Amino acid sequence: MKHKLRLLAMLLPLGISVSSIAHAQTDAMNSILQRLAAGIKKLESSCGGDIKKYCRTVTPGEGRVLHCMQAHEDKISPGCAYVLNEVALQAQTTTDRLREAVNACQGDIDKFCGKTSPGEGRIAACLASNKSSISKNCMEAVQKLQSGDGT
Repeated sequence: MKHKLRLLAMLLPLGISVSSIAHAQTDAMNSILQRLAAGIKKLESSCGGDIKKYCRTVTPGEGRVLHCMQAHEDKISPGCAYVLNEVALQAQTTTDRLREAVNACQGDIDKFCGKTSPGEGRIAACLASNKSSISKNCMEAVQKLQSGDGT
């Protein structure tokens, strides 16, 4: 459970900062953000009582609440633990697929987006604008990432 909480603690700040870049979002990014937001809502719903009980004095942000919950993992309710596990698994799958997409698209990124500054979705937007020219492997990896279910 500890490694799953650490993963969520690392991904949560990323998701929150990524959500502020609506101007450069692609379909794949929107899909990832929607899944992340759904997971966060599920965590808030299932773990709200545990958060209030064990972490009410913790300032939210940068994964601090998740670190607090990690410190109290032996005390959290079974329902919260189940949802934490479920959301962590989803986050791990998304992270793995994102890594696969970056690896599959690296040549296309170099070729089409070499002068594009990374961050705020600019690379994803660049790839989307060159969609008709990117490699089959890159396209498949992005579609797998976007689908959320591996198909």
